[in-house]
Amino acid sequence: MLELIFLGLIFEVLTGGRGAPLLKWPVNIMVGVGLPLLLLILYYRFKNRPIIKWLSSVPAAISAISFFALVVLLLGFIPQDDTSVNRYLRLLGLTHMKNSWLMMISGLYFLVTLGFVALRRATPFSRKNLGFLLNHAGLWITIAAGYLGAGDLMRLNLTLLEPHGGMNQTVSQAVNKRTGETYTLPFSVRLEDFNIEHYNPKLAILDGRTGKLLFEDDKSMPLIEEELKATLLNWDIEVLEYEPEAFRADDRYVHGDSMGNAPAAYVKAMNGISGEVREGWISSGSFRVMYQHMPLDNHRFLVMTNPEPEKYSSDIVIEDGEVELPLTLEVNKPFKYRGWKLYQLSYDERMGKWSRVSVIEAVRDPWLPVVYTGIFLLLAGALYLFWIGQDIKE
Repeated sequence: MLELIFLGLIFEVLTGGRGAPLLKWPVNIMVGVGLPLLLLILYYRFKNRPIIKWLSSVPAAISAISFFALVVLLLGFIPQDDTSVNRYLRLLGLTHMKNSWLMMISGLYFLVTLGFVALRRATPFSRKNLGFLLNHAGLWITIAAGYLGAGDLMRLNLTLLEPHGGMNQTVSQAVNKRTGETYTLPFSVRLEDFNIEHYNPKLAILDGRTGKLLFEDDKSMPLIEEELKATLLNWDIEVLEYEPEAFRADDRYVHGDSMGNAPAAYVKAMNGISGEVREGWISSGSFRVMYQHMPLDNHRFLVMTNPEPEKYSSDIVIEDGEVELPLTLEVNKPFKYRGWKLYQLSYDERMGKWSRVSVIEAVRDPWLPVVYTGIFLLLAGALYLFWIGQDIKE
């Protein structure tokens, strides 16, 4: 195992820390078919050779699992795709583990030993071994499809604009955010309307020395509403007036429906220990309305947090030749069309509820059905083993 780790690091350094090349169509399908055939030929032709015997043994399986688990742990513990990480870690491929030589070699070693172990158990075939073979075949297919399909996986962003001045913008060009490359989708998307709903903003106390919000372990920040009464860090706070949309007029905030208006509240705070009282306006602010806080003492301020989005969606139209398909795209509710999944990704957060921009993510993963096939075989093997266990018990 140590030799393989050293080999992976050497390959990474020799390639300048750019990682292993991703296999794409049709090379990946050729490897996907050729690798299991090669394992079959090697096993049945040379199964009595020491190297094949060892690769199909328990010690080899343990070392392969350990190697693969080590790489996965490094993937979890080391920040990935972070340019601020030490350059030597980048050179060794530890900051892009998903496509590093270490990951490729550990996966290949795991697939080889897993394949040989399954073939060893398959001969001679017996019904008792069916569950074992289903589990191992399912795991083999799942991991192999994950590796082979990585090159064909596409995650692209489409930036859509609401109609303006009587003109609708239809977009078919999508950008790979990681590489910056532009792709043309086989269809176009047009944004009709972007909708967003927010929760009420929250009350919080800010430490002016650190710029951080102060919390009590057993309390959460309360949502602001009319006549709210709450206690934060020995301050008894009451909301005397609340305006969900307001603008600044002299020394107060006035309700208005204009673009860019922000939530504002008139609050009263009394210190439960000293009896000090503070009153004033607070506002989360916006691109049009200035942010406003209320001092409590020399370094603490009562503030209103920015409203958090409750849900947002886009009314879009998919144009494909003469076909026009209107639909509403919501967060966590993707729409599948011609092998692509469209997700509501983000919007112009600076503009908030007045955003005219909606960002849609288009994802294409043609190997996903193969992964699902592997998972199905794993479940089938587990159910079969459970059934056999019950049969033996009876």
